[in-house]
Amino acid sequence: MSDPVPVTLTLLASDAVPRRRLAGTMWLGAGQGRGRVAARLPGGGWRRAEQGPHGPLVLEVRPTDDRVVLQVWGHAATPDPTAEQALDATRGWAGMHDDPSTFAEVVEDHPVLRHALRQLGAPIIGALPRAAESYGRAVLGLLVQGVEATRSAAQMVTMLGTRTAHDLWAYPTREAIGRTPAHQLRRCGIAQRSAGALHRFAVDEAVFERLRAARRWDVMDQRLRSLPGVGVWTSAETRLYLGDADAVSYGDYHIPATVGWAIGERTETDEAMAELLAPFAPQRGRVIKLLELAARRGMVAAKPRRGPRAAVSAHRYW
Repeated sequence: MSDPVPVTLTLLASDAVPRRRLAGTMWLGAGQGRGRVAARLPGGGWRRAEQGPHGPLVLEVRPTDDRVVLQVWGHAATPDPTAEQALDATRGWAGMHDDPSTFAEVVEDHPVLRHALRQLGAPIIGALPRAAESYGRAVLGLLVQGVEATRSAAQMVTMLGTRTAHDLWAYPTREAIGRTPAHQLRRCGIAQRSAGALHRFAVDEAVFERLRAARRWDVMDQRLRSLPGVGVWTSAETRLYLGDADAVSYGDYHIPATVGWAIGERTETDEAMAELLAPFAPQRGRVIKLLELAARRGMVAAKPRRGPRAAVSAHRYW
């Protein structure tokens, strides 16, 4: 499939908000080559591509001395309401819709979390602009290592997405993925099971956006888990990508050990993790993000490695 012709982008809308920490999920979909949906800007800030009614839109977040400047670029024919919606999506992507103000109170009684919070600050949880991308990235992460999920996503975006003038690709629409046969998705390393899950995601983006804005994560969880093949892990990952600070990905290979060792209990099961995290609702997902960051910095205990890193999955040949 040939690359779409890049379009000329015109500044549609801009905004500035007081400077604050940006969401740690802004790197999602970033890369160095084809299929990247986001990229870091020289001097700081981020840019990502999104689908629009008259060609792709580009969302830009650029910190200044005391402000964060948010801009949306796109075709001049893009309707004003669409541009404003895109600007609001940019705020969510940057984490401006997240509210970690009560997090310090939630973790105050736990010495490990209290220390990590004072050293690192509360993780900011951003929201991807579309539920279809959030769900798609969760599905592609099932049963594979992160490097494989990232590779498959980039290849699918290159195949079905839309290229912009900034050498970024907008994640494909739900309709584009739905009309692509599973055997073509296999070229991206996507197994039959995952291709079927992608095809079954027939939802109204506006409904998910209303649920996200109202913080009705319980209803969103019910809707997601009503889809065939969608379980606790996929629902939690999708909601986390949409900004749910309480989402816990039970069934994950690494998270129970990360939480158990960091907190000091040395536990590695979902049941034990659920008990450890229960006092921190409704901020359990943020607690996990904080512990993961602290573990990478060597600030908390981590499960020791007892062998070489596992080989990359052979799921491309299932």
